[in-house]
Amino acid sequence: MIKQTAMWVTGLMMLALATVAHAEAPLTDQRVENLINAMDKLQPMMQQVGQRLSSLPKEDRPPKLDPRAAEFDPQTMSSGMADALKKVDAYSDVQRIASENGFESADELLEVQARVMMGFMAMTQQAMMNNPNVPEKARKRMQQKFGNIADKVSEKDQDVLRRNQQKLMQMMRERQQQRQQPSGGSQSQ
Repeated sequence: MIKQTAMWVTGLMMLALATVAHAEAPLTDQRVENLINAMDKLQPMMQQVGQRLSSLPKEDRPPKLDPRAAEFDPQTMSSGMADALKKVDAYSDVQRIASENGFESADELLEVQARVMMGFMAMTQQAMMNNPNVPEKARKRMQQKFGNIADKVSEKDQDVLRRNQQKLMQMMRERQQQRQQPSGGSQSQ
């Protein structure tokens, strides 16, 4: 009995440690690459999730996150996304996409996505604030909208994003082009 209890407690402790280590896993080049590879399937599904969430009664929708709020961080952001996916029964779909693309869990994929999104917001804000050609009014609007988001993105995450900026920008351009194409496939010229 004591041996079984000890094994059970040890298992719980290992799970807790894995969860803690996973919950604050920084960006790596490999995780960014995995996210890029997952986006072909993830993006259309997330659009459907957004449509399903908007059809829920207002009180059942997840709260919108405010980048200026103190609790706005990758874990809060990814947790909110996970809750939203569960509300519309799409979490298992993200889990499948995650495992197909080198992530250990849907939570890891969502956190990487949140870190990339926050990192790009921070980099955009920093670029605007440091550009002398940007009017003061635009800088103030950016500050009002995002607060000090750059303070919430680790230097390590920023380094990874800078190294992978070209690949991420290419992915975003491709996603934008896909959204602009008429539904029904590609057009022939």
